[in-house]
Amino acid sequence: MDRTRICIIGFMAIILSLFVTCETMGATDGKTTDPFDAQKAKELLVGQTVKVFAKGYIAVTDIDKVRQTNIAKLQKMDDQEFKRKYAAVYRDMNGLSPETKAAYGIDDKMDRSTTITKIRSATKDDLYTIIDSIPNAFITKHFEAYMTEKGLDLQQSLSTREIKRFWKNIRRKIEAE
Repeated sequence: MDRTRICIIGFMAIILSLFVTCETMGATDGKTTDPFDAQKAKELLVGQTVKVFAKGYIAVTDIDKVRQTNIAKLQKMDDQEFKRKYAAVYRDMNGLSPETKAAYGIDDKMDRSTTITKIRSATKDDLYTIIDSIPNAFITKHFEAYMTEKGLDLQQSLSTREIKRFWKNIRRKIEAE
């Protein structure tokens, strides 16, 4: 991996996190008592931070190696195992916009060979587009579930450290599948 790219992406992630944090604090510093504003600010903070991590991960990852690894895993699966695993993944993909699902042909009836074809043809730009289309509210819902699973209070624990832990958890799941 190119060390310079990693440093630049890390720097961008830190700057964006600081920017979003400042925006969030300004949105919830007592100027309003409307809880909707606080929720939107939290969704923006969590959603955009996770998206920056996801894009940074894709930018520095050897996409061809990941693609081949995942295609090999899919080829080893039988149809029943694929259907079971795809159903679980598809439940999470329901957070994608209908336009994104239509553009990339994501539906509940996708079979193994179609999935392999889509993985082979996916570019980093496609992945960036999909990441951008994930609603911040959807990411925040998963982040809150993660925090609950870990026994942490979101009001007390919303920190960059917890968001990084959440991202590491996502990466472990991606790399394990």
